Amino acid sequence: MPTLAVVGAGPKGIAIAAKARAVAAAGLDAPRVVLVERGAVAGNWSGRQGYTSGLLPLGTPAEKDIGFPYADSWGAASPAVTAAMADYSWQRHLIAHGMYADWVDRGRLRPTHRQWSCYLREVADRAQAEIVAGEVVSLEAVGGRWRLALEHGEVWADGVVFTGAGPPIRVAGQPREHPRVFDGRSYWLAERALKKEVARSACVIGSGETAASVVISLLTKSHKGSTVDVVTSRGVLYSRGESYDENRFYSDPGDWPQLAESHRREFLERTDRGVFSPQAEAILNQSYGFRTLAGRAVRIEAGERQVVVTIEYGSERERVAYDLVVVAIGFQARWFERLLHPQVRRRLASGLAGPELERRIELDLSVAGLNPPLHLPMVAGLAQGPGFPNLSCLGLLSDRILRRYVALEAPAPVAAERRESV
Repeated sequence: MPTLAVVGAGPKGIAIAAKARAVAAAGLDAPRVVLVERGAVAGNWSGRQGYTSGLLPLGTPAEKDIGFPYADSWGAASPAVTAAMADYSWQRHLIAHGMYADWVDRGRLRPTHRQWSCYLREVADRAQAEIVAGEVVSLEAVGGRWRLALEHGEVWADGVVFTGAGPPIRVAGQPREHPRVFDGRSYWLAERALKKEVARSACVIGSGETAASVVISLLTKSHKGSTVDVVTSRGVLYSRGESYDENRFYSDPGDWPQLAESHRREFLERTDRGVFSPQAEAILNQSYGFRTLAGRAVRIEAGERQVVVTIEYGSERERVAYDLVVVAIGFQARWFERLLHPQVRRRLASGLAGPELERRIELDLSVAGLNPPLHLPMVAGLAQGPGFPNLSCLGLLSDRILRRYVALEAPAPVAAERRESV
């Protein structure tokens, strides 16, 4: 039985573990799935580890749960796999807690991040997910398998999946720790301590959903005389599209590779990266006290009483002083590279991938030509579909990855490419 190690016990890892249980329940030989987690299960959604207050609404509909879109990925066994996955659905979770009718009658409200975290933990328990507590410190290929070295111990696997957000992206000069400078993770750890008694000037750098959530929080918690500047390199704030023609690529990316790369990149920019959700947009449309500044924050100078942000727009530069600055321009998608053994890093830096990595992601979300397989859903958006880096098609993501390790009578059309060993 092959072993698949997943770094991170969040939505993606739990979805893979639950799908492996469902595949086994359908009579197929599923791989052993091991989730390696340094913190709490689904902890980044609880509000206790940063990234969120826990009270923010989920950006995707709750119906896009662990098994969505419940695709026929398993040949003749597909109905049995889908039936088994129904035990892990959001609706089943609500039914078990006597909350399903109330949720429907209230218009199928989106759960808070904390409620979503509770659902994920329940799925992990029901699926009897195997979880190893620890932090991965290095990854190397040995004899055709992966060795994941932990702070205490190790895990051996035939394939590895990296999930979750990496460290926040920083601006030049940004201090690691400062009482007036925060990022998309640390802000939520400090949010409760922010006082409302005095007016303050705040700056939020970024134009994505993390930035939107921070802006809403600041407008809600701050003194009515406070002001919030939102600095965006795109010039204006855009909202995410929610039409069928846009959403369908997140649920079923079968036609995605046929789009020109320029159109795929434009799609990702307009619907996923650097855009506010319609829910956030609706709140901000009724809010006062914030404005948009066109430009790119190129430097931060943090003092004891003020933080100066240098904003560059075209050939112009402006230095603006604030009482509080939050850098919310996203998280590092390729954070896993620092864990790779030099032998693996050299392979990725060569013509095998390197800067072309996002173009070299195969159907099973692994790096083309690399053996043993390394699955990277966080960078799979351009090559395989916009839903894989986020929560939009967790069921299809787990199908794609697990299909690599499960033999069916009629093999699925996984791209056949000669693979080189590390």
